[in-house]
Amino acid sequence: MVSQPNYYSVLGVPISAQHDEIKQAYYALSRKIHPDKWAIRDPDVKDSSAKGIKFHELSVAWETLSDPARRREYDRRLLALQNRSRGVVQDEVDLDDMEFDEETGVYSYPCRCSGKYSIAESDMESGKEIAPCSDCSLKIRVLYEAADDGL
Repeated sequence: MVSQPNYYSVLGVPISAQHDEIKQAYYALSRKIHPDKWAIRDPDVKDSSAKGIKFHELSVAWETLSDPARRREYDRRLLALQNRSRGVVQDEVDLDDMEFDEETGVYSYPCRCSGKYSIAESDMESGKEIAPCSDCSLKIRVLYEAADDGL
């Protein structure tokens, strides 16, 4: 699979940007890197292919993010790609269903790959809830309520 650029980064806007902000960024950048401007700024430009690719990328980003339906589809694909790179949470497991090792202070739960999901008690106290498998890329979310020591 050929990776495509992040269109929000191409335009220099956050993912939460509204249409007007995206439009403004597109027009500002296109005025700077449009191929018609190169000859005016640098008449000795021999190879403008890199600049042409950058302008094409900018145009595709605008076409995608300016159309609400295309943007929704792009955002869906971008989120799926980000989830794949972070590792998707495979399942949610209640803390009561996990085995606790008092010596190490670690809760564990068997993974389908024969490895174990593990999370330390100290990690949970600091607010972490994701337990990775020791042998594969799967992860689980541990369901628990943090104890309130202030009472």
